[in-house]
Amino acid sequence: MGIIQQYLRIDQSTLMRYLDNSQLLEDDLFSTSNSEKTNLLDIGKSWDGLFYVVTGEPLNNYKQVSPPLQWLIFGPNILDMEQDMGYGPAKYLTSNQTKELFEAVNDLSESSLSDRFDAEKMNEEGVYPEFWEDPEALNYLIQEFRKLKEFLQIAVAENQALITFLC
Repeated sequence: MGIIQQYLRIDQSTLMRYLDNSQLLEDDLFSTSNSEKTNLLDIGKSWDGLFYVVTGEPLNNYKQVSPPLQWLIFGPNILDMEQDMGYGPAKYLTSNQTKELFEAVNDLSESSLSDRFDAEKMNEEGVYPEFWEDPEALNYLIQEFRKLKEFLQIAVAENQALITFLC
């Protein structure tokens, strides 16, 4: 199965509810199937590779990346340190931080992602899931980048916050 990254778009009042009671996040996530949620994006196993081609750094060096791109996988705020969504607590971006992230992502060209793609180096760096020599790997990352960009654009248009988590 593997480790996957998910993003959840929410309004400010929902964010405040989750901050007051983080169990509500899990309740909401598991109350209906993920395929029914239009405010949930699953970028699968692309998260580490996507971070690499967007920032030029492996995720284990994320602190070397300046915000807002630093927030691409791990939002800057922890929802509840005691809650484990599978691989640690959920993180979040306020609606303003989501806008900042979208603007940074929107400024990136797909050719810049291609320029940073280096299968050999990514495998050496241990960029998950270490299948980067596959001829379709770059196309996979670009496709997931497009989905994320569109998802962020909707969040900004609707003034939404963003929850991020690995599971």
